[in-house]
This record gives sequence, structure tokens and C-alpha cells, in this order.
Amino acid sequence: MSWIRAFLILVALPALAGAAAAADKVKVVALQGTQLFPVKIMQSKGIAAKHGIEMDLSVVASPQASYTAMQTGEVPIGFTGWIVIASLREKGFKLTNVYSMISYTNEIIVKNDSPLKSIADLKGKRVGLFGGPNSATTWLYRLVVQKFYGFDALKDSKIHFGAPPLLMGMMDRGDLDALLLLDPFITRLLETGKYRSIAALGKLWREKTGQSPMLVSVTVDETWAKANPDVVKRFVAAFKEALIYLRDTPEAWTELAKGMGIKTDRGVKNMYERTVDNFIIRWDKKLIEEQYAYAAELYKILGRQADFPERVPEGTFDLSYAP
Repeated sequence: MSWIRAFLILVALPALAGAAAAADKVKVVALQGTQLFPVKIMQSKGIAAKHGIEMDLSVVASPQASYTAMQTGEVPIGFTGWIVIASLREKGFKLTNVYSMISYTNEIIVKNDSPLKSIADLKGKRVGLFGGPNSATTWLYRLVVQKFYGFDALKDSKIHFGAPPLLMGMMDRGDLDALLLLDPFITRLLETGKYRSIAALGKLWREKTGQSPMLVSVTVDETWAKANPDVVKRFVAAFKEALIYLRDTPEAWTELAKGMGIKTDRGVKNMYERTVDNFIIRWDKKLIEEQYAYAAELYKILGRQADFPERVPEGTFDLSYAP
């Protein structure tokens, strides 16, 4: 029987080698937080491998670090605010958005004993923003403050930009009055019992306007994508599959969330329920039109901004890689 076993092994080896060679290795950058969840699922559940993708993943602490990594051209895939990509594209960086991920789930957090009750109370206060001056969350925060509360968030408040851990430390020391955050940091603060939310930014905007602007999308280096269209299509298909898995599998969140510092089952459940309702698992013309409408509102309310294009540049969105 030994010669039969040896023969079968010899027959199988080329197929195994071919399967290994089929996996395309791509560099990917993702922000620490829920952005990482679908990426982790792609890896741990074999979804990326099934689609012939191997990820060389870099995890960063701030949105600006993601943009910097992609601007160098060394990292061809990331997860970014599409509005920032529009701005970068206007400046000559060939980046484009090829699939959706999530709308805004950010919240404004204060200490339990704070007198602040709503965004209206933030005028003149010290506010921490985890994104940089030109991040997508900063644009929405400025828009909400100006449109609904009548003051300029940058001029009429004392804004501090920084990575979430830095800002959380400032808040704990009493150096900030309020903090705009993302998960898992929102949940980590709330489950201590020492903090509370005074506004959910995306929810507030949706309730008042009926719009659901996209926060994070899958962004690629356009030149690289055109040279590797099949790789992009397979990556996007794997990413979509991971989003669906996360949406439909609440138990998958326990390990992911607790791995990011969420300590209680209640915290895990809270983050799951708040996040999955905001997943955007489609990529079509209607969704893109909704983003143009949101951009028009930015122009209308905030006026011309130095770091925001007057119009959404052609090629900011690309439907050709959609699964």
C-alpha cells in the first residue's frame, strides 16, 4: 500500500502548490476599533483565504495615520472616510472608494457629573475630536453644530485633536469637557459607569434630515486597482461576506469586542446592536447619489473650505468592483 500512498501524495502536491500560489498578498491598513472587525472575521473564518486573499495588515490609532499610509502608495487597501478621499483626490492622490462599510456611529461622551446635556452646551467648552481637522467625523460634527445649534464648532469651542487613548486620558484628568469618540472606546467608557452620552452624531443627523451618510468605505489605490482588478473584486467580495457574517452572528462579537477591551456581556451586546444597524451592505448608484446629497449639504452650510473640494471629484466612487 505504501507505493499507492506515495503516488497519491505526488499527485496531490501540484494541486496544493497551486492553491498556495493562488492567494494574493495585499497590504491593508485599518483603524483600531470596529473597522477591524470585518477584517478579523475575514482572517479567522477563512473568508479571505476562500477568495484567494492574504492580508498584510497594519493597525493604526488615528484616521490620519490611515490616510498617510495610503497617500504613500505603499498600502493599496484601507478603510477611510470617503469625504477625505474626495479631498485627497482633488489634490492629485489617485485614491477611490470601491465598497461601503458603515454610517456614523460616533457619540459625544461626558462625565456623569458634567452639567452638559446636549450639543448646545458645548459652545465655549473644551471638546476632544479623535479625527484630525479634515476627518469625516469632524466634518459631520461641524455640520451638525452649525446647522442645528447655530455656532462654529472650531471657532466657538476649544477643540483638541488626538488619538482616542490620548483624549480619554485628558478627559479622565479633567482637561476636556466632552469627547467625540468611536467604538470600542465609546463602549469602554460607558461600561465603567462614570460616563454618559449626550448625542449620537449619526443618529441625530438621520433623524433631522432623513439622510444616512456613509462614514467608512473600502478605499483602494486606483493605479494599483486597475492593474489588479481581479484581486480588488475578490477582496471586496470577501469583505462583504464578512460584514454579512457579523450582521447575522451576534455571538461572533464576544471574542472580538473583549479582545479590544470590552469587559462585560452587556457592553458587547450594546456595541453589536449599535453597530450592525449602521452597516451598509450595498454598493449601487442610489447609495452614491445619497453621498453627493450629503456633500451638497456640507457645501451649503459650511461654505467653501480650504481642505474640502467644491465638488466631488470624478472617480471618487467606482462601481466596477462591486460583487
